[in-house]
Amino acid sequence: MGIMKPITKFVDTQPPDTIQEKFGVAIGDVNRAWRDKVTQRLKPTGLSQSRWTALLYLSRIEDGLSQSDLARMLGIEAPTVTRLVKQLEDAGWVTRIAPPEDARVKLVRLTPKAKRVVVRINAAISELRAETVGRLSEDQAKAGFDALRVLQRLIDEA
Repeated sequence: MGIMKPITKFVDTQPPDTIQEKFGVAIGDVNRAWRDKVTQRLKPTGLSQSRWTALLYLSRIEDGLSQSDLARMLGIEAPTVTRLVKQLEDAGWVTRIAPPEDARVKLVRLTPKAKRVVVRINAAISELRAETVGRLSEDQAKAGFDALRVLQRLIDEA
């Protein structure tokens, strides 16, 4: 048997039938490669991909997120997010707070420790963006962005 090529090269090694299929495969490959590269750059922090991604989402919502909302944003099931939040809480990255209006819901919020590491997460993402997306021409970036916006709308409508 021959050596298998990395999955990020799938578009080049297994040509799909149509440009639409190639585009769909490429979206997944680029997404996976992006997350892997950010995770690699954040290795000194000890944060796994699921942890840094959760912290990044939480940093964007100042009042905190319910675990169910966080699970939806991360694309994972409730039991998985429960374990993840527990690990983040045990490590001092997040706290869970019951809002006065509904004690059944627990909002997950960043701790000051997490807010400091989010600065590093954002820096790693900004550096990668500059090294990659930043090297696209204005026309390439606009065309790609426009295509992704239309695709998101079509997915939402499907």
